[in-house]
Amino acid sequence: MFKKCTVFCLTSLLGVAGPLQADLPPADAVRNAMELPVRPFAEGCTGLAALRTLDIHGALGALYKYSDYRPIWKTSRRMDVLRSELTDLSKDGLIPTEYAYALHARASKDLCDDLRISSEYLLALEHLRHGRFVQNSHEPVWFAPGQPPNLSPGLIELAAAAVDDPAEAFNRARPAMRLYRQLRAAYAELPAQSVDLLPLPAGPTIKPDKDDPRLPQLARHLISRGYLKEQPWQRISAQPLLYDDSLEQAVRAFQADHALEVDGLVGRQTLAALNITASDRRQQVRINLERLRWLSALKEDYAVLVNSAGGDVRLYRGDERVWASRVQVGTQSRQTPLLVSRINRLTLNPSWTIPPTILREDKLPQIRNDPEYLQAHGLQVLDYSGRHLNPLDIDWNNPRGIMLRMGPGPDNPLGRMVFRFPNPFAVYLHDTPSQHLFSRAARTLSSGCVRVESAGALADRLVAEMGEAQQRRVRQLLDRGQTYELAVPNGPQLILGYWTAEVNEDGRLTYLLDPYEMDSALIERFEEADRAATARLPAVEPDQLLYHQPLTDGDAERTLH
Repeated sequence: MFKKCTVFCLTSLLGVAGPLQADLPPADAVRNAMELPVRPFAEGCTGLAALRTLDIHGALGALYKYSDYRPIWKTSRRMDVLRSELTDLSKDGLIPTEYAYALHARASKDLCDDLRISSEYLLALEHLRHGRFVQNSHEPVWFAPGQPPNLSPGLIELAAAAVDDPAEAFNRARPAMRLYRQLRAAYAELPAQSVDLLPLPAGPTIKPDKDDPRLPQLARHLISRGYLKEQPWQRISAQPLLYDDSLEQAVRAFQADHALEVDGLVGRQTLAALNITASDRRQQVRINLERLRWLSALKEDYAVLVNSAGGDVRLYRGDERVWASRVQVGTQSRQTPLLVSRINRLTLNPSWTIPPTILREDKLPQIRNDPEYLQAHGLQVLDYSGRHLNPLDIDWNNPRGIMLRMGPGPDNPLGRMVFRFPNPFAVYLHDTPSQHLFSRAARTLSSGCVRVESAGALADRLVAEMGEAQQRRVRQLLDRGQTYELAVPNGPQLILGYWTAEVNEDGRLTYLLDPYEMDSALIERFEEADRAATARLPAVEPDQLLYHQPLTDGDAERTLH
């Protein structure tokens, strides 16, 4: 009853065409009358898009306050701009059919039509700014205290730009992060439709200067991807050909762009990468645009970003990457977690207390097999209070209440420094004596912590924020070899993230490895949502489009009706 009254009262108050138009109340009266009833009126409308960061009814009320409670989509020009921007979302890996009502709105002069278009407008901006899906529903992230996801603030203010120019609102909602803009441009250049070649069959490793019956097919794959010129391969026969220098250089370039060992050998991993279809690669880029939307919504100006899939770490000031290094991250069975925290301490010359998982699964079997293992590796046995214990008094088949600790030194797995941050996983960034492992293409080698190749350079950058005197002091403390804890005030935000495609520093689209096999689930979620959006498409004839006929100047000035 209340909703019916609300609709009737609003319709009567705001007026329609004809004699009632002369009786319209002043603008202040309209605003005061509608400010409270917008929510109940919106609740009476069906088909409104649901937001995940804001209540849609409250959001619409706030949005229409900016338009002085008049229709937002009252001109054909504004609707044309909106449709153009929604169509352009395909370049962001989103699908315009997700916002089908705004694209194919039926001719109507009902207030609910305007509200429904606005709800899909807000939904599109939310998807563009924060992602189509909730990250924690697919790739859960742990947030440290003070690091909540920054979602709803500013969305309505941003959307209010539609009063003048919807294109500006979309531009402001789109992540400004260079990582995103570059990947979006690369995605737009990928062909939407492509002819996939037959997969290369398995077999022995294809080596330079050797014959192989698969070489013609290998050449076709490389030509189709632009790594090999068609000459001299345009008349490829079925006969075995020699793996010559031009083919080897093409393979090496392909390997470099796909995070593989650049050795010119077409082994199992290179073969698997070559057999991934162009359409699957396009989907890979698409889901990583989503991951970068998630990342952009979280990243602060001063931030350290670790990409576990790419095996690297970067320090950012604003959108400028001021430092980068390779890292080693967790194995498939001991993955580096996804988290957002803040570096707040630096441990110099650290000791290493062996984490429970490594103690249980790695060290205890070695100790049982070799009575000299503890002494040979400089490991001390302690109880939980830190009191030293005699290893001979321990039942190593069923040890209880013990810890193993290694003191500072060149063999300590943590190296010369540890970067600490709040988290429940007992992980941290640290130096490592295992520098030779950084030359590997796949660097999922740790038990979850992040080993940094140039840890000293990162420490210098963080300590530089504290002044030259502190930098000199840190160098002196490192040289002494004693353990020292140093607070890092106003340290950088730390994000342990995961994305498997990006544009590198040379401007080349690079497909990274997927060591934790996270891509397929997100691709499946996208395809499922695509099918659902397509199934909701309305059957609309061209002459049914809202505002299909241009409005007159008088039409443009009408209030909501």
